[in-house]
Amino acid sequence: MMKQLMISIYLIFTFFCTEAISNDDKTYVSFDVIEMDVERVNDNLFRWIKFHPDSEFPCLRLEILEAGSNALIKRKNICNVYDEALKVTHDFKKLSFLDIYNLSVESQTLTFELELSLLSQNVVNMNCSIKIENKDFSPLVCNRSE
Repeated sequence: MMKQLMISIYLIFTFFCTEAISNDDKTYVSFDVIEMDVERVNDNLFRWIKFHPDSEFPCLRLEILEAGSNALIKRKNICNVYDEALKVTHDFKKLSFLDIYNLSVESQTLTFELELSLLSQNVVNMNCSIKIENKDFSPLVCNRSE
């Protein structure tokens, strides 16, 4: 009886501890993932994961993984973009509409397009790029497309 009680307490404790892990630390693929791809870049693997825009984590996750072991080398979550024209950072959680599309990797650079909208503004279209280095990413660069 005591052994069953200890096991039950352990399982409950384990459940609550795993629930406290942040989105950055979770290793499983979330149900909020709507698209992903893996490509070989340099000597490593590069993976991008697109989360649903209406989820609690409406971001684009970028990862550099060690080829063979798939060990994580570097992770970057893109959850906002700076809009030079308005001199403001658009937080993906605060947008009324977000679409990330046309993702492609060429010459060690990920490029993609964004379509975003705030309730009070028109739709903004942006072209973005980020260089994939051996163990890190360059800063994200996004420019309005007209």
